[in-house]
Amino acid sequence: VKIIQTKGSLENLELLRSGKADLGFYQPGTEYVLKDFQGEPDKAKVSKQDESEQICFIANLYSQVVHVIVPVHSEIFKLADLKGHRVALGEQGSGDLAASLPLLRHAQISLNEITPAYLSYEEIEEQFKKNQLDAVIMSVGIEAPVLHELLDTGKYRILEIPYIDALTRKETYFYEYEIPAGMFRRVEPIVPVEKLKTVACGAHLLARETVSDDLIAGVTTIILHQDFSRQMQLNELYAQGNSFAADNQGFPIHAGADHVYNPELKPFLNSEFVEATEGMRSFIVSMLIASYLLFRWIQKRRAKAKEHKLDRYIRELLAIENKQMKLDGNKPSDGPALMILLDEVTALRQENLKQFSAHELNEDRATDAFLEMCHALSDKINAKLLGWKIDRLGEKIQKSSDS
Repeated sequence: VKIIQTKGSLENLELLRSGKADLGFYQPGTEYVLKDFQGEPDKAKVSKQDESEQICFIANLYSQVVHVIVPVHSEIFKLADLKGHRVALGEQGSGDLAASLPLLRHAQISLNEITPAYLSYEEIEEQFKKNQLDAVIMSVGIEAPVLHELLDTGKYRILEIPYIDALTRKETYFYEYEIPAGMFRRVEPIVPVEKLKTVACGAHLLARETVSDDLIAGVTTIILHQDFSRQMQLNELYAQGNSFAADNQGFPIHAGADHVYNPELKPFLNSEFVEATEGMRSFIVSMLIASYLLFRWIQKRRAKAKEHKLDRYIRELLAIENKQMKLDGNKPSDGPALMILLDEVTALRQENLKQFSAHELNEDRATDAFLEMCHALSDKINAKLLGWKIDRLGEKIQKSSDS
């Protein structure tokens, strides 16, 4: 797998259409919003749709929530107060910029009334620290590290978006979203102080139509597996499954993904053709069944002659469990040892996921059982680590009181 670093949704779409990428992430509405936008003429690039390379939808992964962030002591308390200030809108061609422009229009603020800054997340953090930036509008997942790194400091707050019904009526790719109180910081100053209403849009995974149906079906199957959504902290996908993954489609669904969402068979041959070729079909089907049974027989013979793939992983996992049984978390040296064991469990689980195909992970009950064993052992080690940390904290408190 080759990962291509890009500046956002618009570039991802161009790479897909040019055939330079097979899969890409996309924020709905980006192409429509940015097609006529020229913020910095030397950098702005408008996507030119190539009808010969059709783009298809695979899955909606999570909600990209719009956050308007300002320093905690800023004089900006509502969207209208952004006028006359330097505001980061996201990089050229990014989903952040595609979310910022409709939001400014909604607040009836023109670009001439602010000083727009087209910055990366790293540049945003740096300029906030140097007091060179007054506000930022970003569209990211609620668990995005950049969001938590900023807001957990207690130096920033989030603005509420007014008249959300009007915004979602005009910009149909937006939907209402509520950020829970204390989502980012639960000690003073709390962020946000109370439930905060904003908007969000999907985070779509797209593919070229010419990409293999089997590959896309495999990718879709992995995405819909609860282990994947749990490990990636895709809570909406984990809770709602297929209904969330197939929602907010802005492109035609890829045939490979459709096979996973709608597994029922669809007839594609007319009845006259079926009757005319009945004898030939019966012969071909018989040969296919015989070939399949022969293949299964050979496969079973080979399977009996070699060790199951999981045997080694299970033995290593049991060895780790035996080691953790000797560590109760009471000794100062137990903590580092437990952390090492936890890393070993994680590495073992990741190696297992790499070794098995999507079909094997979905069909093999032994694989599911092994992954559950890994989760259970991780929970057990984490519990001991928590006890160890509490003991160490107690020792520090005791030393402080003694002194």
